[in-house]
Amino acid sequence: MTTTDESFAVYSAGEQVAEDGPGITYIYAATPIGRVRMTAEEADDLGRKLIAAADCDRRLHLSDEDAANPYLDPYPWSPEPALTVAVYGIAGPQGSKSPVGWGRSRKTGKNIPLMKESSAKVKPWRDKVSGAITAAILRGDAKPLRGAVYADITFTMPKPTSAPKRRRTYPAVSPDIDKLERSTYDAISTAKAWEDDGRVIESHSRKVYPGEHPDALDQPGALIRLYTLTGASQ
Repeated sequence: MTTTDESFAVYSAGEQVAEDGPGITYIYAATPIGRVRMTAEEADDLGRKLIAAADCDRRLHLSDEDAANPYLDPYPWSPEPALTVAVYGIAGPQGSKSPVGWGRSRKTGKNIPLMKESSAKVKPWRDKVSGAITAAILRGDAKPLRGAVYADITFTMPKPTSAPKRRRTYPAVSPDIDKLERSTYDAISTAKAWEDDGRVIESHSRKVYPGEHPDALDQPGALIRLYTLTGASQ
């Protein structure tokens, strides 16, 4: 995240530091008083505080009537996800289809082209996601969500062997992020973690390479976080 004022900027590129236990990701922040290093958790807390401060500043410049309008507030999401699952595997994009022949429509009786998903990765990925979420629910680590949902998903993509090894790079290539969401959302529905993906009223997804983002996994897969509303009518 960065601010428009370049005197303060937070860089998401993490430094992996292995200690006696699991590796720790550190985030660097450039501030008016110098460079500051913090953990990913501290950076997340800082980000929330900056968002709150920005919202406070926004409200100071609203008219009294608008400032008193509760509907101008952001959605009141719970600060902790109701479901968190890490899924390992190659995420398959859903949505691109290719013809495999012809069939007859049951409604019109006319011949219609038969289509299938172009990516062979879709079904294996959906199976992995639904299996991981189902297991989490059975273990009691999560419960099926009710009402509106905020979906936050980080897709860790395979890094090409030709990509630079010593600097951060960006997976600004296919597959399209909305097609990755589509297959993942359908798998979440299959696992009955929500009634259907129409429950998602806000979302944030990102594509990253292993170890190059605070939420990146150490290998291809996805970190799925689902949030529910708090203190509001569902």
